[in-house]
Formats: sequence, structure tokens, C-alpha cells
Amino acid sequence: MEIIVYETAWKRFQFVTAASLETGGHEASCGHMVMSKGLKEWCKALLDEGRLTFNCPKCAKEWPWQEVRQLSQLTQEECGPYEEQLGRIMTQKAESYRKCPDCSLYVQRMDMEKLCVQCPPCSKRSKKVFQFCWDCLREWKNADMQNDSCGNESCSVTALLLGCSTIEDMASAVYGCPKVRACPNCEALAEHCMRGCPSVLCPNCRHLFCYRCLELNGCHRERQAGLICCPIAERQKLTGKKVYSKNAHLQDLDAFIRLHLLAERDAIRQERQRNIQPGSLHLQQLRNEQPNSSCVIS
Repeated sequence: MEIIVYETAWKRFQFVTAASLETGGHEASCGHMVMSKGLKEWCKALLDEGRLTFNCPKCAKEWPWQEVRQLSQLTQEECGPYEEQLGRIMTQKAESYRKCPDCSLYVQRMDMEKLCVQCPPCSKRSKKVFQFCWDCLREWKNADMQNDSCGNESCSVTALLLGCSTIEDMASAVYGCPKVRACPNCEALAEHCMRGCPSVLCPNCRHLFCYRCLELNGCHRERQAGLICCPIAERQKLTGKKVYSKNAHLQDLDAFIRLHLLAERDAIRQERQRNIQPGSLHLQQLRNEQPNSSCVIS
């Protein structure tokens, strides 16, 4: 039996027989046996070159990042620098990588049509298969792993909050913010009209909140040194416990956003086939009210 061995001194792979090694290798998903020794250096060399794909040197089949971590026997502590470097260069392939909602390590999706993704480190730690939804980044609850729904409430709404594009108008006070936000008080979805200050009056609950830092009632988080505006808060996940979860329009909105997300996925697939950087669909059609500084999607 041949075993794949990476020689760090020569920076190349060798194919040797099991009889010539003191210990055996680990079987990869492609069926070939691989020695863990040296794979850490191989991973670092590829990341230093800005590459995000790790292929079997024998059959050229791509190994997902989570499998590469296992094959090279990277510990949780050792993963830190690798994950940081991976995060810096993954922008062009962001649609293929997500952070596991439990362990925060990157997981690579190999099947772009499948929303159910498994995290091996979490599965090993919990001693049961841990899967999460690629769209809403919550634990998968649906018994059918091929389904388009993970079984979590308002999955498509949360997916829109996590996956919508950012505001690119540099003259706007909300430059760099997601195009869609959820009111921090009632979780109604809202968009900024791109004019005026970053404060938004939610027409659903009448609470004023900052579109940048998401603080309520005109408050702002501590402003960074040298900056006029407050820092931009991270993208949101719906809790399902706010007033918005009882909104009579939620079911219709959820269905509409699901159609929007499916259309966006189709656009990404088509642009990928043409080797064009995927873009984002404009959400103008979602607006049904536009005050001076915001509009709410209800």
C-alpha cells in the first residue's frame, strides 16, 4: 500500500510503501493514505502563496479545510494562526467558507447546493454529529439533511441579515454597514435610506436606534479614536423572542426572502460559471415605506 508523505526539507510529496514506515497514515476522503507529519508545513506554504484549495497530490481531489485540519492533526491552539491567515485571503471565495457557530473554526462547503454542513471538531468533541445551517449559522434541526430548510424559525430572514451586501456609498453615514438590519428592540427588518444621520426610527415599534452600532434611544457605543461615527456592530441573528416573531406578515416575508435568496444563489452560480466575482441583488423592491432616514420591511 502506498502512503503519501510530505518531505519538508525538499518541499515535495513522496509516495512510499507502508513497509518502509514505522507508523501508518490516515485515510483521506479520496481513499488515499496520508502521513500527518509535514502536512502543517505544507498547509502554511499554500496559505503563504494565497491559496485556499488543498488537493490530494495523488488524485488531485480537493480536501476541505476541516479535513486538512484532521489529516495534519492541528490542535485547537495551533489552528489560530492558520485560521487568521485563511480569513485574510478568503475574501474572493467567501461563499465557500463559514465559521462554525459553535467552535468558530472555518468550515469549507464542498457541495454548493447543500445547506447542511458538518463540523468535524464539534462532532468529535460532543461525540455526536454536529451539523449547522450554512444560511442562518444555527444548529441543523431538520431530520432531512438534503432539505432547503434547517428547521430553525425564520432561517431565511437571519440568512438575509448575515448574507446581504454592505453599503458602498462612502458619502453615507452608514458606509460599510449591512444593507439590511433588524431593529434591536422588535427585530423588524429595516433599511437605511442612505441620507442623513445613522439614526433610524423603526416604524414598527417607534424606537430610535443607530444603524451603525445598534444602540437604542439615540445612544451610541464608544466612538473610536479619530473617528466621528461610532463603530459598526456585527451582523445580527434573530432571537425569535422579540415582537417581530409575532408579526402577522412574518410568514409572507419569510417566503419572499427565501425566493430572494434562491435568486441570489442562482446569480452566484451563473457568475461563477462565467468566472465573474459574484455580486449582490438590490433590495429596493423590499421597501414599502421610506421616512426621512429609514424604511422598514414589514
